[in-house]
Amino acid sequence: MQITGPFLDKTKRDQPRPWFLRYSAPKINSDGTIVRTKAGKAVLQRFRPYYESKAKAVADIPRINEQHAAIGSGNFLFDRNAATEFESAKKIAGDVSLTEVAKFWRLHHPEKPKAKLGELLDPFLKSISIRLGEGRHWNDRKSRIKAFLAGGFAERYPDTVTRTEVMSYVTGVPDAAPRTIRNHKTAVCEFFNWMLQEKHVLANPATGIKKKMLPRDTPKEIRFLSLDEVARYLRAAERYEPALVAHEIVQLIAGVRADDEMADFLAEYVMPQTKQVLIPASVAKTEKREVIQGLEDNFWTWWKAYGPKEGKLRPKNYGPKWDRIRVLASAMEGKEADELAQIPIKILLRMPSSRAALKKWPWNARRRTFCTYHVAKQQSADKTALIMRHRGSPYTLHQSYRGLGVTQEEGVRYFDFQPTPVENPIAPSKPAKSPNPTLS
Repeated sequence: MQITGPFLDKTKRDQPRPWFLRYSAPKINSDGTIVRTKAGKAVLQRFRPYYESKAKAVADIPRINEQHAAIGSGNFLFDRNAATEFESAKKIAGDVSLTEVAKFWRLHHPEKPKAKLGELLDPFLKSISIRLGEGRHWNDRKSRIKAFLAGGFAERYPDTVTRTEVMSYVTGVPDAAPRTIRNHKTAVCEFFNWMLQEKHVLANPATGIKKKMLPRDTPKEIRFLSLDEVARYLRAAERYEPALVAHEIVQLIAGVRADDEMADFLAEYVMPQTKQVLIPASVAKTEKREVIQGLEDNFWTWWKAYGPKEGKLRPKNYGPKWDRIRVLASAMEGKEADELAQIPIKILLRMPSSRAALKKWPWNARRRTFCTYHVAKQQSADKTALIMRHRGSPYTLHQSYRGLGVTQEEGVRYFDFQPTPVENPIAPSKPAKSPNPTLS
């Protein structure tokens, strides 16, 4: 309701009450309800009260506002039922204004249909697939966002999720290490950034969660393979799965990234004629073409013995084959490993001893092992950083690996490993007959 005036009625200038206000308010029935049209719209009644002076007209405005606020205005009137509802609502809402309560209710019960978070997962993954393909990043986001949705968010509307709720979710992921918690937060943040771009939300609730607000990650000791473990691993690959050797030495002796770059790595990327290894933009983690130079001589000896002329280095059924080689490399006696090598892969990998051997394999072992021995041989991280395409300072790389106790002589020995091809590799051929379940 809008009150205008005071105005001077010139026709009543000589009368006792020449000043007036002007406003409209709902017309009221005798029972106190609003008079409405057939369409349900309130019928407005015009009012023009007169006053003795301009000052008295101005002084009466608050009273008029209070009077109509008490009984309602516009399309709403405080009849007895409305008053009862108001009192009940205030008891529930407490100190929160009913306007805020109404906004919250409308947010969670929109007038027009809109997508819930669970319905946005597939479009989000499709956007990643278009940009990056369905590789490691796609799988990671699919797994983490599905976990987020399963945490009670699938049926929620995107703009109803708060920063507090996101924070509570990521810090409440069960049995999660600090790094895992940060990775979950990053995935959720990326999901909401995509929704912000697609106009499903006006703000990203995860952007205000800083690293310092999450659990601190305690640095872990860098684990790598000993010279004896490397020797046994290479010999096991030559003896039991020679088709895997080229794939492994590109990581162990050239330092190429495993998860990010080896899945689509082609033999054509290795160029013995120029002593270079090409990492195309389509394969590189950095998404930029890179060239590795200055590799040790034994890499080219291994490549000459096992490197194919063309095609993917990663063989079919790679995962089980790689697990098999690691299990067989852990056997202390060659005869025992030969016997285990004849067992079908599925049976071998189900053995408790095999599972125990795989658990001992260090994370990112091949690239970290290369880095450890290369820094030790060179006694400087500068050349190692170039080969590994390390984006940080070489000093950071040096600081990480100098305290591992590897001597320069051990670094020299690592890059002296030479291939010893086997004429008759041992492949799985017979079912298990009470195999020895213990591996050292």
